[in-house]
Amino acid sequence: MSNIAKKCFQAVTLGQFGSNSHPIHPATVHFPLTLFTLANVLNLVYGMVLYFPDNPFLSHDQQNLGTLSILGYAANVLGIITSIPAVVTGGAEFYAMVQGNGFYETKENGQKQLIPKVKTAFIHGGLNDLVIAGAVYNWLQERNVPDFKPAGHQIVMSAVFLAVQGYAAYLGGDLIYAHGVGVQRMGQAAKKKQQ
Repeated sequence: MSNIAKKCFQAVTLGQFGSNSHPIHPATVHFPLTLFTLANVLNLVYGMVLYFPDNPFLSHDQQNLGTLSILGYAANVLGIITSIPAVVTGGAEFYAMVQGNGFYETKENGQKQLIPKVKTAFIHGGLNDLVIAGAVYNWLQERNVPDFKPAGHQIVMSAVFLAVQGYAAYLGGDLIYAHGVGVQRMGQAAKKKQQ
C-alpha cells in the first residue's frame, strides 16, 4: 500500500489526520445500534399483538399490524445500510490494535493467551456480525411478503438478536472504558501511553 493510500485509509477509517486522531468507529455505531433495536422491538410487539390478541396491555386492533411490520422492515433495512461504515471502521480499529499489540501475550508460566482487549474486540465484532447477518436474513425473508410481515421464527430471532446486540454494545463500551481502545491515541492518554 502506498504512503498516500495508507494515510487516506487511516484518515477515513481511524480518524487520523496528522497528529490529531479521533476514532470514527464509536460515532458510526449509534445508527445501526438504534435502528436494529427498533426493528427487533417492533418485531416483538408485532408478535405479541399477533399471537397474544387477548393481552389486556396491547391494542386489539390487528389492522395496524401492517404498520408495525412496515416500520420494523424499514428500520431493519436502514440498520443494514448504516452498519456498513460501522463494520469498516471497526475492522480498521481491530487491525490497528492487532498491529500495535499482536494477538498473544506470554504469561509468567510461559503459556500464550489472547491479549484481553483483542479477545474482547474479537467477541464484540463477531456478535455484531451475527446481528447484521440476522438482519440481512430477515430482510431477505420479508422483502417479498405483503406488508413485510415477519414469520414466527423471525420474531424469536428478534428477541435473541436484541439480547446479543445489547451484550455486544456492552463489550464495545468495555473496550473503550476498561481497555482504552481508540482513545489512547489522542490527548493526555496518548502521552501516558508513550511513557
